[in-house]
Amino acid sequence: MKLSTKARIRVAIRNITDAFSGTRFAGERPLGEACRLKQVLELSQPFKPSETLAGKIHNLTEAARCINRVTVLPGEVISFWRAVGNPNDSRRFTYGRSIHNGVQTKDFGGGLCQASGIMHHAALLAGLEVVERFNHSVDLYTDETRFAPLGTDATVFYGFKDLRIRNNTGSPIKFELMVENAALRLVLHGADSMRRRELDIVICEAPDGVKDVKVRDAAGCVVSTSVYQPLNIVKRDEKTD
Repeated sequence: MKLSTKARIRVAIRNITDAFSGTRFAGERPLGEACRLKQVLELSQPFKPSETLAGKIHNLTEAARCINRVTVLPGEVISFWRAVGNPNDSRRFTYGRSIHNGVQTKDFGGGLCQASGIMHHAALLAGLEVVERFNHSVDLYTDETRFAPLGTDATVFYGFKDLRIRNNTGSPIKFELMVENAALRLVLHGADSMRRRELDIVICEAPDGVKDVKVRDAAGCVVSTSVYQPLNIVKRDEKTD
């Protein structure tokens, strides 16, 4: 499946900007460099039954294969799309669920946002620096059906929206994703000094249905903010996995 002209231009601009930014991006490294890392935290998110679940699991399995090869050294940034690559590659990805204009649809690489979301949630819990992250435009779930706390999600759209996390610790870290029959599991590996921190999520819903969500750490500092629009006023150019 070919990228649109607009997407190709955005990818080219992003690559040029990155080249001159001075950012050190993490890449694939031999497993030996990560063998001394300890398990810092573990998260699990169940899969929701749907007609596109098989495609989603296929896409997440391929994304996990790529992300699991990356070890992030101190000061480096892991970019979701640099690790995973073009989701429109039909040799690697297939159709999965996507959200366009607030409506569920099917797209190549659909469902990958569950991987980016669980990585973002882990980064918040571990106190890592989130360089770039976008929340979904709408909240499609109720408190009963939600598989991750509201405000911890991270949508990705190739060429337009990325998830980027900087290793602000003094030791290497590694995100390990495992696709199981009923859930997506993540284990974050790092040094013994890393600790899981408590998060407080504050949700304010306006009369018009707009939800303003702030995630705070134990000290009360805001570490992530999100705004979710009602379904009927989603921007027309919005597209998320």
